[in-house]
Amino acid sequence: MRRFPLLVLFGLVIASSAGAQVGNDPATSPYRELRRGRFIEGMAGRMFGNGGAIPVGPRDGWMAGGRIDFRSKNSVQVSLGGWYANTVRNIVDADDSVATRVKEPPISADLYGVEGAVQFNVMGAKTWNGLAPYAAVGFGAVWGEHTPPADTSGYFFGTKAYVVPVIGARYFLSQGFFLKVEGRLYLWKIFYPASYNFEPADQPGSGLNRNAVNPTADPNKIIPAPALMFGFGYAF
Repeated sequence: MRRFPLLVLFGLVIASSAGAQVGNDPATSPYRELRRGRFIEGMAGRMFGNGGAIPVGPRDGWMAGGRIDFRSKNSVQVSLGGWYANTVRNIVDADDSVATRVKEPPISADLYGVEGAVQFNVMGAKTWNGLAPYAAVGFGAVWGEHTPPADTSGYFFGTKAYVVPVIGARYFLSQGFFLKVEGRLYLWKIFYPASYNFEPADQPGSGLNRNAVNPTADPNKIIPAPALMFGFGYAF
């Protein structure tokens, strides 16, 4: 008898749910099921940023890439892809005076990256009015161009690992085709050469008034590089 009220309540919930299903026309619902779980896409956009307090980090360039995605569960999918970015950076002459050691214009600094990512689909395996927002985190490796002869400081970007948080949304034109936009924040570590720690020959400082490029002698910094990407894809 103690269980009887619970059974009645459970029966009312089931009946109410069934009634709602009968009264809701699926044809007019804003939600649509995604019947395909593999996606191939191309993307293009721009990387921003300032290169860090010492502006030798890559920034300000067009980028493009592609990837393939596999939806492992309703809300989770994994991806693998690659990208290229035509960025720029400054040369910093550690022996020059403070006013003129950051050289202009900046030089080209091409980047090549490969990346794997885990993505969480907010709507699961559905879209709302064609939209499917998501959040993701990627892990990758990036290669930079060799240091040009004009940069005598010893700095080079080299090869490094990175992490990139991502937020974005896909807009499905049909079950097969979709558009997308996403914001990215590349996080990689820049290593500074020892020459940045010394006082410049043209304008040496003294005591607490240091004029070194890197007065704290920190060997590295994590430099963020935001990017905005647009893409087109096919589900199969």
